[in-house]
Amino acid sequence: MSAKVSAQSRHLLTAMVRVSVLGALLLTLAALGSMACEDNGIGRPCDVGADAGASQAVYNNQALECPSRTCLKPVDDNPCCSSVPPTCSCNTGPYCSAYCSKDSDCDGQKRDNGDNGDFRCQTGYACGVAFVVGPLCCKKLCLCKDFLGTGLLTPQICDPKLNNGRTACQPTP
Repeated sequence: MSAKVSAQSRHLLTAMVRVSVLGALLLTLAALGSMACEDNGIGRPCDVGADAGASQAVYNNQALECPSRTCLKPVDDNPCCSSVPPTCSCNTGPYCSAYCSKDSDCDGQKRDNGDNGDFRCQTGYACGVAFVVGPLCCKKLCLCKDFLGTGLLTPQICDPKLNNGRTACQPTP
């Protein structure tokens, strides 16, 4: 009788180990899957908390609607918006952004052209420098290409190779 109980205990223990290993594997896969599908909110409409014209860049680094907390409206350098009447759509509103190191970090929400009330970015996002002063000085952020009429370049003052290993944003020692 004790051999029978011992065999049942061994089978029960083996089954419990299998279930535990399977459970751990499923939890690991779920965690990895949620990281891969994380919505960083780039392109979501947000409030910069200020009224700014096309020639003024503004940001809000406490925007609760943005997972990164960064809402921005850069200077509108798009030449078609300065023509009268504008030759393209110039009504892109402030949007959630995030820090980046390359363009592929900047996949985000784009405008639904069938919705006249949708003011999200039309042309997609690129990684670049939006500000050369202040807390976001020379930091790379996801920028809406609607605002980039002349293309995206790193400003010279933000390039350490051209400034003795420093950027204009770093204090001098």
